[in-house]
Amino acid sequence: MSDAEVDGVYTAAGSYRMSEALQLSRALVGSYPDSQRCKFLQSWLGLRLGEQAAPEVLQRAESLEQDLTLDPMQRGELLLLLAARRMAQGLTLTALKNEGEALALFEQAGRKVGECMAAWQMLVHLISIGDLDEVERLQPLLERRLLGRYDWVDAVLAVGRASAAYGRAEAGDKNSRSTCIAIYRDLYERSKQPALCEFRRMVGTNLAVNCALGGEFEHAQQLLSELELLDAGVNQVAVITMHAWRAYTHALVGMRDGHLDLAAAELTRALQLENRGQRGANLQSKILEAQAECAFRQGRIEDGRIALQERQKVQDDVLRQLRAKHNAGMEALLREAQLATELRARNADLRLAYDEMEQRVRERSAELAEAQQALHRHAQRGVVSKLLIGVAHQLNTPLGTAGLTVSALRDQLQGLQAQLQSPMRKQDLLASVGQMDDAAALIETNLLRSRNLLSRFSELGLHEQLHQSRRVQLAPWLREQVVALQQEWQAEGVQPVLQLEEGIEWLGAVDALGQVLQHLLKNALRFGRAPGSLPEITLLLGRRAAEPGLCIEVSDRGPGMSEARRAHAFEPFAEQLLTEGGLGLVLVRNLVEELMRGQVELLPNQPQGLRVRITLPDSGAPGFEPKSSS
Repeated sequence: MSDAEVDGVYTAAGSYRMSEALQLSRALVGSYPDSQRCKFLQSWLGLRLGEQAAPEVLQRAESLEQDLTLDPMQRGELLLLLAARRMAQGLTLTALKNEGEALALFEQAGRKVGECMAAWQMLVHLISIGDLDEVERLQPLLERRLLGRYDWVDAVLAVGRASAAYGRAEAGDKNSRSTCIAIYRDLYERSKQPALCEFRRMVGTNLAVNCALGGEFEHAQQLLSELELLDAGVNQVAVITMHAWRAYTHALVGMRDGHLDLAAAELTRALQLENRGQRGANLQSKILEAQAECAFRQGRIEDGRIALQERQKVQDDVLRQLRAKHNAGMEALLREAQLATELRARNADLRLAYDEMEQRVRERSAELAEAQQALHRHAQRGVVSKLLIGVAHQLNTPLGTAGLTVSALRDQLQGLQAQLQSPMRKQDLLASVGQMDDAAALIETNLLRSRNLLSRFSELGLHEQLHQSRRVQLAPWLREQVVALQQEWQAEGVQPVLQLEEGIEWLGAVDALGQVLQHLLKNALRFGRAPGSLPEITLLLGRRAAEPGLCIEVSDRGPGMSEARRAHAFEPFAEQLLTEGGLGLVLVRNLVEELMRGQVELLPNQPQGLRVRITLPDSGAPGFEPKSSS
């Protein structure tokens, strides 16, 4: 098998001519049935298309990963296959590392098509996991190296920029929507050449969707008509998801024009197509949201509620899948580390001299430390991904409610305007005004809820500004923290009880500890009361008797938390959290555990209430070292 034949598969795949690429790879396997390289190429393409690869091929590829005798070109192709495999397993960081190494190896071998393919795969993976910051960081680097080499590479790089703008627009940045439309419009014109025909249909669909979402309905409708002509003679089964997006766009145009029956039919078709194709939570959620709006505008309240419930299920499924994928990825990493350790143990040579054995031990310790750091980075990326999905999940509810209420309010206003054209009773007018006032209040409440949630979310990044360590006498400092909330105490007619051991000096992230105390004291003030009585709040400081460490407790006499709720209280966006927006306890845990090397616990208070106990390392104990601020 020649390099030119492999490059033909890469070029077809990079131009989104996936059917052609698959046929070429199968033809190569038929022509070279014993070629390991052909089998690797076909497995790589199958994984990119969402198919299962033969286990024996993947096992052989993994066994060759440490074979440094492979030439750069062969190793680069091997790493592309392993990266696709690891993305499917949830090993995102390992996959991206493989793709980066493949990019360097193809450059070393002078393999331009392979270099472009590695960059293409890396961009697709970053976009699929929603890492927009990394896409925007990597984009200019890839453009400087690859722009102008091939038409399909230029198109892929443009799609990367458009995808980043789409993600920002979905997060609420209106200017990004215009940027996304401009990039796709230029790319749609540039992709008229026959070699990019499949690419043009994909770009045209994305452009139509973004035009409709951006309010350019006439342009969206024109694009849909052009795309129908481009579809002539094309295998429709291969582009089911693309047609689902187009049906959704048709529905948006119909809703804008008031053709609600047509819009409802298109949304039903879009959902059916989406269920048959490659399921995507983004599209499915958008279809269900539009179905709910359409149903409410038609007066089908129950159907609208059902659509919103289905949309909620989709979002919950996304969270479960992310959690499962993250756990599976961690298990795979641990298995790899365990196998590597066992292999090194079996290969240990008892005849080595003492100096050689000592050197081997040092190298092995360094490798284990690097593996632990990789595991930690992977775990942190998983937490961030889950948190971002959770934020979107939480924001969708108040913003969706506000959007639907705005639509209903607009319909009420139009009805009132129509009624005012003829004599109208004062009682009916007051009733209509009252309904619109209620709707406005509902909108205001949900927007305020969204703003509070975003404010809470922004606080999660504060610990990076609060990492500086300094020395402080804790008892006087804690009194200052209580005095800082004096207005809150006076407003509720209560003063916390202080039980502070004097003479305790602590070296650590003092400002971060202040943020934690502010959270806990405010929560105790808000929730720490029995029905019909004032809050009873106690702040305690002392050294632990059983073991080294300092203990700070904030306790109240409120309703407390059950054991089941305490078990999940530190999970982002857990149900029924005490803190507003579901972010306070996450912030507390991050600051205490990450910056202060401490521990936070939720305990029952007696006879009722909640105790939040923070255990900190005693900076006066022998051998204490403060956490590095690097």
